[in-house]
Amino acid sequence: MTTLPRMLVEWLRLVRSPRARPYLLVTLCVDAALVFVFLVAIQTYLPGEAGDDVWLPGYALAVYGAAKLAAQLIGGRLIDKIGAGRGLFAGLALVAVGQVAFLAAAVTPEAALLAAAVYGLGGAVVWPAMFALAGADFAPDERAQLTSGMTLTTGLALALGLGLGTLLPEDFPYLGATAISLTAIAAALLAATGLRRHDGPGPVSDQPQTSGSLIDAARLIAQPQRLGFSALLFLQSAALGALVAIFRSYGRDVLGVSLREEVLILAPAAAVGAVAVVLGGALSHRLGRIPLLGAGSLLAGLSVWCLSTVNDTSAVIPLAAVAGLGLGLAIPSVSALSLDLSRAASGGAVLGWFLTMEGIGHTAGPALGAWIGSKAGTTAVLWVVGGLFGGVSLVAFLPPIWSVVSLQGAAAARRGNRLVAGALKGGLVLSLALPVMTTYWAWTPSSQIYGHIITHGPRDQMVVALTFDDGPNAPWTSRIAEVLDRYDVHATFFVVGKNAEAHPEIVRSLARDGHLIGNHSYRHRKRDAIFQLGYGELDKAERAIARAAGVCPAFYRPPNGFHTPWQLHAVSSHDMRTVTWDVIPGDWKRPPPEEIVKTVLESTEPGSIVLLHDGDDTNQGSDRSPTLAALPGIIEGLRAKGYRFVGLDELLSAPAYLPTCDGAVAVAEEGSS
Repeated sequence: MTTLPRMLVEWLRLVRSPRARPYLLVTLCVDAALVFVFLVAIQTYLPGEAGDDVWLPGYALAVYGAAKLAAQLIGGRLIDKIGAGRGLFAGLALVAVGQVAFLAAAVTPEAALLAAAVYGLGGAVVWPAMFALAGADFAPDERAQLTSGMTLTTGLALALGLGLGTLLPEDFPYLGATAISLTAIAAALLAATGLRRHDGPGPVSDQPQTSGSLIDAARLIAQPQRLGFSALLFLQSAALGALVAIFRSYGRDVLGVSLREEVLILAPAAAVGAVAVVLGGALSHRLGRIPLLGAGSLLAGLSVWCLSTVNDTSAVIPLAAVAGLGLGLAIPSVSALSLDLSRAASGGAVLGWFLTMEGIGHTAGPALGAWIGSKAGTTAVLWVVGGLFGGVSLVAFLPPIWSVVSLQGAAAARRGNRLVAGALKGGLVLSLALPVMTTYWAWTPSSQIYGHIITHGPRDQMVVALTFDDGPNAPWTSRIAEVLDRYDVHATFFVVGKNAEAHPEIVRSLARDGHLIGNHSYRHRKRDAIFQLGYGELDKAERAIARAAGVCPAFYRPPNGFHTPWQLHAVSSHDMRTVTWDVIPGDWKRPPPEEIVKTVLESTEPGSIVLLHDGDDTNQGSDRSPTLAALPGIIEGLRAKGYRFVGLDELLSAPAYLPTCDGAVAVAEEGSS
């Protein structure tokens, strides 16, 4: 039986072999040049010499991506026409022309856009050619080892490009920086000559292959395995792109740390991921591409889902490491499958299609992450990313894709079946447990998993706050207010916006008498917190309350305490606070008044927030006589224990109202006219 150490030795032997060396050198030179010219040269040195056009680098990078994506299929067809070896040199030549064109940007900054377009066209040919050559030069059991080595080399190129940028002085000449990138491309051209000299186990790699029409290429792509793999590529690249889009917001908004601290927190995950890439390359052929890819993606998805529920760095570090492990195991199998499926089709057009789908995912993922993040917060993006990785796993375990394991032999299929069976069982258990846990956290009013929630005030003072939900509800809200006024107690009424529109005079009277008004949503529906990413209920209720009473509440209470990450994000983005409770006598069930009194007196602690009800959702006229009858006993009993009644603003040392809102301004104007 092949042991893991032996497999790692085999992996190391292959990536150090003369056959693999040119692929790694070309990858290193091309990626390092790309990083250096786009992330260092035109972002650091060009603006100072070209009129400080700080937006030009972003436009150039967008043009590069668009050109590369648009030409990906054409690049694959070109390889079919002229051969992979010649295609590689043609692509590198275009990249070199783009690098030379970047020199002209020192005189005419707009030339950087044309240079980026040419650079992108070259990139659209280089990588399909590289993969086509690798498919011919390496046997199926070697391909994942090679692609894992290329993945690590890309990481090294990123570090070299950015590292060199940090070492060079800030006044380093732009022409010198672009010359460095051009030198790297020249080195890539030199290294590529080694690819043409080697004859692998497949046909001669730089000879043109038989190429049919576009219709023939479409028929090749339309086979179930390749269509399924295309979907898999899109889902995975979209998930990775969305993660990149929220990298900094995750550290800033979720963890509350600086960039340097975030890098340190996630460094173990990067290290584990790098090791896992090596393991994935070694295990891919022996366990099967698909089972390893599916299991790794499932592991990554579940870990990302769990990351969406924590903000403690002691939990983030191991969870991120597990996610890195899953991704590292899956990535080499993805690249190897690209080689397997395109090699079986004997056409560069299939490779070009796969890279196009990956490029679309890399474009759509960041856009999706940025949009969801702006509407619902970083945590919601992590939920979506976890779902995308789950989709990768689902596609991988479908029969049309699973059958591709036959390319890897019966032994791999047997091992893969065992891995799939275990992964599916574990995935089934976790997929059932996860919704239960997430729902439990959403229903728990004191849970801090999805965002900051206030459940009580400081415990060092004998003060308590009475709060009433679901009003105004005639006539019970007014009767409750009369009892409070008789005992000189100021409470906080969390008002439902729709009820405020029905009885604005009651809300106005409460505010005039010194009671605080809180926001309790517009329609008092839990499903709005689930399906409204921007949670428009908050604004709608705020406007209704402002029109009724001329105040803009700064305290929000979710209906029934049910909350989601995007709902709490909407509240915090409005500079509002989410306030629940720590004492709940269940008065909405209409128990006997003495039972309500007993529960409150026994449960109250210093700083407690007591939840009572003056209404019932949006139902007007709901009977609240038990609450009304219990109120004197609650007030007298707590005062006898030494408690003093205060509003939420005093209890929490926070303002009860926002400085302004549209509705309040409108009411103020009406009052002054």
